[in-house]
Amino acid sequence: MKQKRVTLLALVLILTMCGGNSATTEIVESLEEVETKQSQQEDTQVNREEDTKTEQMQGQQPQNINPFLDPGFADCLINEFGEERYKQLQNERPTAEEEQRIGNCMGPPPGQGQSPPGQGQSPPGQETLGSNETTLSSIHLSYLGSIRSKLNGLGNVADASIVEMDDGRLRVYFKNGNEPQANIGGFDNLIHSAVSSDGGRTWTIEEGVRVPVDSPIEALVIDNKVVAWGWEKSPNGDTLVRYESDDGFNFSKVAIPLFESRDCKDKEGNPMGNLGDPSITQLNDGSWLMHAQELVSPTGDFNRRACVATSPDNITWTSQPDRMYGGGEEDVTTNPAIKRNSSGVIEWIWPTFNFMVYRSGSDGFTWSEPEYLVSAGDPDFLDLNNGTKLLAFGNFGPRSGSALIFAKRITSNYKITVVETLKTSIPSKTWKVEGARADEIKVVNICLDIDLANTQGASVEIKEMNGLLEVTASDSNETFFNLSCVYILVGPEQVMG
Repeated sequence: MKQKRVTLLALVLILTMCGGNSATTEIVESLEEVETKQSQQEDTQVNREEDTKTEQMQGQQPQNINPFLDPGFADCLINEFGEERYKQLQNERPTAEEEQRIGNCMGPPPGQGQSPPGQGQSPPGQETLGSNETTLSSIHLSYLGSIRSKLNGLGNVADASIVEMDDGRLRVYFKNGNEPQANIGGFDNLIHSAVSSDGGRTWTIEEGVRVPVDSPIEALVIDNKVVAWGWEKSPNGDTLVRYESDDGFNFSKVAIPLFESRDCKDKEGNPMGNLGDPSITQLNDGSWLMHAQELVSPTGDFNRRACVATSPDNITWTSQPDRMYGGGEEDVTTNPAIKRNSSGVIEWIWPTFNFMVYRSGSDGFTWSEPEYLVSAGDPDFLDLNNGTKLLAFGNFGPRSGSALIFAKRITSNYKITVVETLKTSIPSKTWKVEGARADEIKVVNICLDIDLANTQGASVEIKEMNGLLEVTASDSNETFFNLSCVYILVGPEQVMG
């Protein structure tokens, strides 16, 4: 028992250095509860054996969960972040984008986790680590348009949530934030909005703040009102808040029963870390379902999980620990998406390091086999009244910040396969494409709005081989090890890969 306390106190110390005061308090409280229960169950002889083992373990270094304190990762992390930022991150919590960059040096955890009861098999987010190629889903995404950071006076844009208005226009809500990696600062980190009159191809930024919370939100149209959920941050734990609007532009806070992020429990009954924007949908039986990503897991790097909660009325929420997913060998990299579509099918996207993993089902409890969509984060679904199925998601580039990307789902005869390649001195990416000609393919950086074939320091090479095209893009201007925010667009439909 003392050995466990030494290890967990070391974890508490590291979390304290990273700024997680709330998580630290919760871990200490959980530790004390566990120790009390165990001490009541153990007899004197077992206690003596535990003491002996503890004495033997004294002086050994507990496992370090901060990679910036591990000399084995030093060279790679210094190369990735620069020496100054590397030293800062020994004592600071990395941003969400920095956590993804850490994966360039550590790699996401290998293997495949086990799914909790009722969730089906966990989507294998790191599938390509053990193989060379992954074919993308036949659910093809046709690129429509984007909103890029730093345009029209914006900061770093992230976490889209879309609604359709009565007049057929679209409104997207997003967080307008700061991003030190892209030298973006001075912004309010609150929820802003933009509107589109052409189905998501072009967007006009609206003036002012829509929702005064500094977390991303989920926005849904319910009973002719736009209802938005987010988190009100506090050192004592974040609290779920609800805002409503009759016009989608002016919002007012509405009182709801208390639901804190620490009310989300894991399968052992321990509170989870603070949560990202909730994804909420109504199920076919009239009840409501919420999925929310754990921003930083108290269990260690790349162990982020997702809370699952249910509600009879979208007002009162109850955590469902047995349906929690992620953690262990399967990181929930960004906010997941859960939505009932216009046909009554429940659709779920679990973003991982390499892909967005798509599943569907009828009840929000059992799921189809996984399909793989393009690499991105923070997705959001919306079925329009005209039958168009939209998907919004984000990506990040260190030279420009994030972009909100809008696509519609189509069917096509193309087949796109992502090829895993070893890291080289110049960041590159390779795809295989079937059913298209070479002149129908281009490779773009959406965050920068550039075509790599026409960019100095970048190149696109297309080879014909065995009845398909192999496309390799590289960019010596890239500051990540991997090409970031880079997609292949195929055909006049601009199918993304």
